[in-house]
Amino acid sequence: MNTIAHMVLASAALARRDQAKKNWAALAGAIAPDASMFVFFGWSLVQGWSGDETWNVQYWTQPWQTLGAISNSFILFGLLLAFTLWRNRLALTAFSAAALLHLGLDFPLHADDAHRHFWPLTDWRFVSPVSYWDPDQNGLIGSAFETLLTLLATGILWLRFQALRWRALLLSLAALQSLSFALQVAWIVNR
Repeated sequence: MNTIAHMVLASAALARRDQAKKNWAALAGAIAPDASMFVFFGWSLVQGWSGDETWNVQYWTQPWQTLGAISNSFILFGLLLAFTLWRNRLALTAFSAAALLHLGLDFPLHADDAHRHFWPLTDWRFVSPVSYWDPDQNGLIGSAFETLLTLLATGILWLRFQALRWRALLLSLAALQSLSFALQVAWIVNR
C-alpha cells in the first residue's frame, strides 16, 4: 500500500482526540516500515540511477533487501509491541501497533515485490495474486481497495477531529490517495 494510505488507516485505528503524543507515535509507526524504502530511493537519486536500474536491479541487492526485511518484520515489530505492553509505554505501543497494522495491510497486497515479513526466522515471501500497484498482478483491484479503505478511514477521522488544520490535512491526504488511484487507472488505460 501507499504510505499515505498507511498513515490514514493507522490514524483511524489508533489516533484519539487529546492524545497528541500517542497520535504522533502512531503516525510514525505507520511510516516506519517504509523508512528503508525512502532511504533507498534517496540513495538512488544521489547515485543517479534510472528508474529501471533503481527498481529492477538495485532494489534486489544488499544492503537494501536486508534493510527492507528489518523494517517489514512481523517478528521484530511483534517483539517491540510485546515489550511496550509489558513496560506500559503507551506511545511506543501505538508506534508498534501502527507498524504491525502497516505490515498486515501490505501482506496481501504485494506480488513480485513481496517483503520477507517473517525475517529473521525465515526469508520466505508471500507472493500475493493481488498487488497494490502492478496492473499485471491485479493492481487495479488492489489500488481500488486501498483507496476505498483510505476514504472510509478519512471519514472516520473527519468525525473524530473537527479542527480546521486536521481536516485540511485529511482532505489533502485523501486527495493525494485519489490522485494516485486516478494516475494508476490512466497508466493502465494508456499501456
